[in-house]
Amino acid sequence: MTTISLLDLQALPLTGEAKSKIQKSLNKLSFNKDQTIFHQGEVCTSLYFIRSGLVKLSYITTEGKELIKSFIAEGGMFGSLYSQLTGEGSTFNATALEDLAVDVLDYTALIQAGENSLEMQKIFVNFFQQLALSKEMREYEFLCLSAQQRYKKFCEQYPQIVSRIRQADLALYLGITPIALSRLKHRSSGE
Repeated sequence: MTTISLLDLQALPLTGEAKSKIQKSLNKLSFNKDQTIFHQGEVCTSLYFIRSGLVKLSYITTEGKELIKSFIAEGGMFGSLYSQLTGEGSTFNATALEDLAVDVLDYTALIQAGENSLEMQKIFVNFFQQLALSKEMREYEFLCLSAQQRYKKFCEQYPQIVSRIRQADLALYLGITPIALSRLKHRSSGE
């Protein structure tokens, strides 16, 4: 997925004043493994740019069941667009699966910084197109592919993080039980 990198502010197509405003509102934070970054229901107006580590984004149903929407690794970003646009609570949780280092920026500050930059507007459009595309593909995979196909596709798309994810979390992401995942892994290794 295309991301907006804040690791190199000089590369962003912004005026010096806009870059300076972003730099001033940028915070560097760290989270420990298994620490919650924000909870479902909390207002989250920040964007988190991952310098190192791995994050799990998950929903908790009214029955208390966890459903994993995605994993985000270094170089990626996350935040609750719903919360940023409505001012209401996030629809999901964000949890560090590893020790995590992030750059945090208020969503509004980034949007305001790019208001007068056609190049930044193009970056935003590209980012939102990539986000919509990944969501459409996730829906397709859940509705049209078997668990075996979903597992294989995940391993092909994200080989750099497969070994970093707990089996129980990967099973939740795939919509299967850990036992079913163990069987899929065994079947896949015999191919």
